[in-house]
Amino acid sequence: MEDVNNQSYDEFTLNFKLEEDVPIDQYEMTMYNYEFVGNRTKCSCVAIDGVRALQFKVPATLPLEQFLRKQLYKGEFLSILSNILNQLIYFNENNMPLNKLLLNVHYMYIELSTFDIQLLYMPVNKKFADCNVTEFIQTFIGKVRFANMASVECVDQILKFLDSKLMFNLEEFYQYILSLEQKSILEDQGEPEEETPVVQTTSESYSNPVPYLVRIKTNELIPILHKEFMVGKSVNCDYQIIDNKKVSRKHAIFRISNGECYVRDNASTNHTFINGQLLQPGVEVMLSNDDNIRMGDEEFKYWVR
Repeated sequence: MEDVNNQSYDEFTLNFKLEEDVPIDQYEMTMYNYEFVGNRTKCSCVAIDGVRALQFKVPATLPLEQFLRKQLYKGEFLSILSNILNQLIYFNENNMPLNKLLLNVHYMYIELSTFDIQLLYMPVNKKFADCNVTEFIQTFIGKVRFANMASVECVDQILKFLDSKLMFNLEEFYQYILSLEQKSILEDQGEPEEETPVVQTTSESYSNPVPYLVRIKTNELIPILHKEFMVGKSVNCDYQIIDNKKVSRKHAIFRISNGECYVRDNASTNHTFINGQLLQPGVEVMLSNDDNIRMGDEEFKYWVR
C-alpha cells in the first residue's frame, strides 16, 4: 500500500492504495470509526480514478513528526506518550491487532490544545509485519528533543523501567506513565491534589498554555516561551531569521499578558502585517488563533489551541 496526502492546517486526507483482492474487515472499520480516547479520525474505502483505496480524514492540526522539531517539556512528553498508550489499549481490548497500526510519527497527528494523538489503523484482512511496542517507544523517545534536565531525567527513568522488565506489559507500562504524569502535575502545582487536573503545556516563565508561531516557509514550529519574545535577524532575538533580508534586526516583539499574546512592530523597515493589515510601529495588537503575521515578506501563523 502507498499513500498520497493532501493537507491543510485543519485536516489531513490520506489515501492508501489497496490491492483488489484485499478485503475490508467491517468490524475493525466500525470500531476504528468510533471516537475513542481522543482519536476522531475516520476511515472509509473509496475509489480514486478507478483504484481502490483506504481514505483517512484526520481532524488534526499538525503532523507529530513536525511537532517533534521543537523541544518538549516533561509534561508535554508524558501527555503525548500516555495518549498513544491509551489508544493502544483500546485496540487491544477490542481485539484489533496492533501490527495493523502505523506506529510511525510520520503517520501520527497531534492536536495542540489537548495533545490528543490521531493514530492510523488499517482495517483490512492481510498479513502485516509483527509489532514491537517497546521498540516503537524507544524509537519515539530517540526522536524527541528535550527542553531541560527534568525532561531528560524523566526519560532516563522510563528507559530504566523498560529495561527492568523481562516481558513488556502494555497496561502496566501505561499505569507507570500515568503515575509519572500525575507526579509531574503535582510538582508543577507545588502541592498535592486529590483530583488530577488537566495537563497544560507550560513554560518556566508563565503558567498559561504556550502559544506558537508556525513559519510558513519552513513549517517550523516556534514556541513563544518568554513573556517578551523578539523575532528578527539579530543574534539577540529569541527567534533569529538569518535568511531573509526583508526582516529587520529586531523586527517585532510578542508579549504575553493575562493569558493573551500581543504583537507590536519594533519600527521595522519593511513593517509588520496582521491578516494583511499594516501594524503601526509601537502599537500592540492582540492575536487570535490562526492569525496570519507577515514581517516584511516572511509569513507566520499564530497558534495557541
